[in-house]
Amino acid sequence: MGSGLIGRGEELGALRRLLAQGRLVTVVGGAGMGKSVLAEHAAAAVGGTLPDGVVRVRWWEGGPARGRSVARVVADALDGAADGALGEAGAGGAARTGGGPVGIVELAARLRERRLLLVLDDFDPVREECVRLVRALLAEAPGVRVLAAGRHPLGLGEEAVLRLGPLAVVADPGARVAGAETGVAEPDMTARPGPARSPGTDSIAAGEVGLAAEGQVGPAAETEVGPAVILFLTRVRTVRGGLATGVIRLRRAPGTGGPAAPHSGPDLASPTEPRARSRDTARIPSDGVEFSDDDVRAARDICRRLEGVPLAIELAAVQAAHHPLPRLARLLADDAQGRLSRPDAPLRRHRSLRAAVGAGYALCGTVERTVWARLSVFAGEFDGDAAAFVCGGEGLDARKVPAALARLVLASVLEPVRDVGGVLTARYRMSAAARGFGAERLRSAGAGAAAVSRHQYWYGHVASTAHHLWSTGRHERAMALVRDEEADLRAALTRRPGDADQVSTALALAVDLWFWWAICGRAAEGRAHLRRLLPMDGAETWVRAQALWLAGWLAVCTDSSDAAALLGEAWQAAVLAGDDATVGRVCHVLGALALQEGRTEQAVAHLRAAADAVAAHAEHGPPTAVSWALLAVAQTRVDPAEARRSARRAATCPQPRHDLWTRSMTQYAQALVDHLGGRRSRAWRRAHKALAGALGVAGVVPATAVPAAAALAAPPGAARVRELIADIEAGRTPSPPLFPRPAIDR
Repeated sequence: MGSGLIGRGEELGALRRLLAQGRLVTVVGGAGMGKSVLAEHAAAAVGGTLPDGVVRVRWWEGGPARGRSVARVVADALDGAADGALGEAGAGGAARTGGGPVGIVELAARLRERRLLLVLDDFDPVREECVRLVRALLAEAPGVRVLAAGRHPLGLGEEAVLRLGPLAVVADPGARVAGAETGVAEPDMTARPGPARSPGTDSIAAGEVGLAAEGQVGPAAETEVGPAVILFLTRVRTVRGGLATGVIRLRRAPGTGGPAAPHSGPDLASPTEPRARSRDTARIPSDGVEFSDDDVRAARDICRRLEGVPLAIELAAVQAAHHPLPRLARLLADDAQGRLSRPDAPLRRHRSLRAAVGAGYALCGTVERTVWARLSVFAGEFDGDAAAFVCGGEGLDARKVPAALARLVLASVLEPVRDVGGVLTARYRMSAAARGFGAERLRSAGAGAAAVSRHQYWYGHVASTAHHLWSTGRHERAMALVRDEEADLRAALTRRPGDADQVSTALALAVDLWFWWAICGRAAEGRAHLRRLLPMDGAETWVRAQALWLAGWLAVCTDSSDAAALLGEAWQAAVLAGDDATVGRVCHVLGALALQEGRTEQAVAHLRAAADAVAAHAEHGPPTAVSWALLAVAQTRVDPAEARRSARRAATCPQPRHDLWTRSMTQYAQALVDHLGGRRSRAWRRAHKALAGALGVAGVVPATAVPAAAALAAPPGAARVRELIADIEAGRTPSPPLFPRPAIDR
């Protein structure tokens, strides 16, 4: 595989600046982030300015330094440089003959008059000894600069740390591409030293991220590819027998406006030949490799699943010799990246992603290993409280978890999403590779069931908190909480329950998120979860009755044919459980359907039953005020006096101060009743208040989440309120249907 540095131009520039400003710089990152390659390129660029050049030592070849001290290994590298050989040594190699014992003091004295760059690569297995050596060199050898690369900072006061993250999968839409103006890639300023290239030779090595799309990358996000995709396609071309040179470019087929397709190498078409390319395939004339639009999309999907980790991308590219890219993307969809391997890799820990991650695991203490394994049950970001609850118990004191999290962050196993110690609660995430390795350790320890159970219990509490926030009118906070925890809420719902209690907990979690499914545009997902969980629960409980009602409502929202059957089953289960509130919820949905379909008398009967059955403070589902308001809307055509009384009842129901959803519906019903009663001025004022509420809710629920025809599950959307305002101002009688069907997504 190629060793070019792709997509690290900014990091390389930052590293060179840090080396110019200070004497100790450490490149830190997780497994497979390319720390060694970046350090090597920086050393090649900076070492030429120092009289004594670069001395590079590496330790991590699958074990400790085999009895040799750090000072001895550095001395061997210095001796090699003095003999005219490459100034490089590895702890795994054989010691030089005739080398006596070398201590840190002797080495510092030897380097006191030297001006060089010492590269300590993969120092993690001997970190403590490296710390002592670097401290002595900083004090005794003023001409020595140190560039370290590892998973953990050295922790010295003068240390500047450059934390290396994954490669971007999607490019910045506003970023101008290298060489886009002229169609020629920028010169390679960061490649490792080697023979000079001829002027006509292109290179895809460091810095040459040459994706040209006639000036700028196209506006559609789907056509934007980042350095992760460029790296993958470059390596795929190599393993498929293509040349290692040539710049991959994105070109649009003239006149098609279609997605860009990669192009590699010089354009060999003669001036008289048409340059238009097929919309489906872009041929790479220099080596015969072709990438279709499907390949580019698959490459983007692969890199996204691999989270932009360079080592994982390189290992996946090796598999492209055996699988088409779309098939490879499907294979990686099952969290198979831990099985990616390359047996001929020079370094043993780079022969598989699992080996790279496992090398870091071997350096962790017992507590950190246990916490790492138990954290693997998290599917997304999490905070310290969640980690302490899930990881605590089973022989581990929960009070030890925060310190373990901090050490795992320093070891680049966890990535802090928010700064620890900031105003907001610190949150963390774990890479898919680290999570997969931790899951293996958890299963081998036999502790998986307990961790999964605690995880489900915790996120059941999160869902209950979100429901409480929504029910008390704090819609924005409820939405933000669910968005932050969405990945783990989904994981708690999709994992197969181990027993009846876990089934009941999952159903309760799904019911607590009723507003997320029914109002915020996730009806199809919620319906799928309930469809899978309900057959597992045979107990006639209030949770099952509520789950059946919610499944029926979501079935209505998604136009499912089993909506009526589910609502009927929910009514029976609620009656048997003595749950009057759920009986009322079923009647509310039936009434809204009848009103939408023009069956006014049935709508009035159902909605009156709902308003009478649902208590003022009943949880889960539309509040009582919404049922009264919808009843008033239904009664405006058949009994205006009753409609006025129902609207008044809606307004007098207890309502949370900030519940824009309920107030918007109530004010809409009052405005409609006033308008039909000839009180246009009052109707106009109330309609504008309803519009403000509808717009407020629309600000909480993204406009793209729900169709314009049904911006809310029960209250009218802003478009419906504007129609009423227009009718009031024109003196028109509103035309049916007065209320939209409660459909959310289809």
